[in-house]
Amino acid sequence: MPVRTRWAARVALSLGAMRIVSMFVGLVLVLAPGCTTLSFRMRTPEDLLVSFPDRLKPGEQIVGFEVYVTNGKIVALNKAPEDWLVNIVAAWWDSTVTGTLGHGASAFQDMTPLKRFLTLHKDRAEFNVSGSLVVTTNFTTMTTNHFARSDFIFE
Repeated sequence: MPVRTRWAARVALSLGAMRIVSMFVGLVLVLAPGCTTLSFRMRTPEDLLVSFPDRLKPGEQIVGFEVYVTNGKIVALNKAPEDWLVNIVAAWWDSTVTGTLGHGASAFQDMTPLKRFLTLHKDRAEFNVSGSLVVTTNFTTMTTNHFARSDFIFE
């Protein structure tokens, strides 16, 4: 291949690479603002901060929780306990949040991690919340404590 042809091939290859890079940068510039936009929701009068009541007995540790919401929805998990697996199913008619610890050391002995930890939105007058806490004293025997709407603390 003559020298001039090799040089032309290199120039054509580098121009093709420059086009690809230019297209990529252009695409990033077009899509990036949508990805970096902050999304937040203003709190409404129908939004409620939820806390579990403090009914732990001496020596008990919390190892799991569940909250069920009907005629409302889960808007936000405000605080996730460290080293816990938290699942949220936020449907408009029936929402659930469950939490289980990752390791035994993640169990907590007070209610602080579950105070104001959840924001719910009340859709209808028939709005209801129920839930449970799973507690243990020895990590062998588990006890489930159930709570009705009247037991929860709403702010």
